[in-house]
Amino acid sequence: MTTPRVALDAMGGDDAPAATVAGAVQAAREHGVAVTLVGRRDELQQHLAAAGAEDVIEIVDAPDVVEMDEDPVAALRAKPRASVRVACQLVADGAAGAVVSAGSTGATLTAALLGLGRLPGIRRPVVAAVLPVSDRRDVVLLDAGGTSDVYPDVFGGYALMGAAYAEVLGATSPTVGLLNIGVEPGKGNALAKSAFALLDQTAGFAGNVEPGDVLCGAVDVVVTDGFTGNIFLKTVEALATLEQREANASALVLGVGGAVLVAHGSAAAPDVARALRRAAQVGRAGLASMVARRLAEKEAT
Repeated sequence: MTTPRVALDAMGGDDAPAATVAGAVQAAREHGVAVTLVGRRDELQQHLAAAGAEDVIEIVDAPDVVEMDEDPVAALRAKPRASVRVACQLVADGAAGAVVSAGSTGATLTAALLGLGRLPGIRRPVVAAVLPVSDRRDVVLLDAGGTSDVYPDVFGGYALMGAAYAEVLGATSPTVGLLNIGVEPGKGNALAKSAFALLDQTAGFAGNVEPGDVLCGAVDVVVTDGFTGNIFLKTVEALATLEQREANASALVLGVGGAVLVAHGSAAAPDVARALRRAAQVGRAGLASMVARRLAEKEAT
């Protein structure tokens, strides 16, 4: 499969558009990633000219920006030409195969829902992060901060989507663990116990896993609610080496009809370049289509 073009929300991030443009140029020149910058054309052209890259990267004009302190839903309704929304629309229109944004996570999730829609069988999209825990394998964590309060029935979808992502990253027959305070089936709060009972019917389920098990790479995928997952992710990042953090400085939105990656707001140019490479990898693998197909197969059984 050919590598798809990646639409970059060039106005999202603490140091945008300087860092986003520099990251796009790096990804294009060093790794051959086809990037479309989405944002205020005049500003982006100035940065591209300074880098001597006017002929390397395309620009799609989007004059509006969703600020970090704005309500995502209200802002996107008021700003139909916001950069993150236009970037998602490019994927919906087939002009790009993936989106990267270092802007507001809430705005990115909302723009993805508006532009790409939810996959059938998915109540809410989920944020999947690759944990910097092992040199031997990647460990996918979801939900890493999308939805704090969930019902047990979401975990089957989490496991399915996480396993598909793990396969794209190189895992064979991925194993799935439920993050918990102990490995015994009866451990945890009411949510964990109910989730365990449902996941126990899922192929590849390895049971409960404690944080230490995850840090040792005991499973390929670990599922939990967004509140617990975000705390766990931030704890792991605080303890990880700089090299480990930099290697996994973006998270993937799963459950929408396209590949959407969220980078840290503080992302520097190399972080943006790595996120663009990961987006190209996910888009090339057709992960969203893979997940949709498996959800349909699950529903049919």
